[in-house]
Amino acid sequence: MKYANTLETMLAKQDIADCLARYARGVDRADGELLHSCYFDDSIEEHGSSYSGPARAYIDGAIQRMQGGDVMGHYLCNLHVEFESDTLAYAECYVLTFARFPKDGERWDTLTGGRIVDRFEKRDGEWRIAHRKITLDWNRDMPMAEGWCLGMFKPEDPRMHIGEKGKGDLSYSRF
Repeated sequence: MKYANTLETMLAKQDIADCLARYARGVDRADGELLHSCYFDDSIEEHGSSYSGPARAYIDGAIQRMQGGDVMGHYLCNLHVEFESDTLAYAECYVLTFARFPKDGERWDTLTGGRIVDRFEKRDGEWRIAHRKITLDWNRDMPMAEGWCLGMFKPEDPRMHIGEKGKGDLSYSRF
């Protein structure tokens, strides 16, 4: 069934985009409460070869790993939403993911391009992810070579904000 761009569908698309943005922020800040707000209690997460099962359990396990981990960034790109009904939609969102991991005592950067494909449902007036699958399109792993724009930015300067996990990040403390 094809749904036209009515005010209702445009608002629904914005609610879905907001949910995806909450997810990206929740992952990057290791904020379990924010991540849980993106899913229903009975949602399913299929995260490539690393996990398949209840989304709540995935989040709880991932939060522990993320809190102790290094830098991570999820960047949302193109979003396509198709509505099956007033309460069911499928969304495909391109995503670029940056993460830093230890390997053989050194820090490595990994950049991955892929897509998150979600079945969104509207329950009690709220759009959330009911089932998620990811597809990975490409990846690039490389030794860390952080130069802060060839020295233009100076991390030791107290005026510089560096992203961090948890509520100490600028996005929570604001101004």
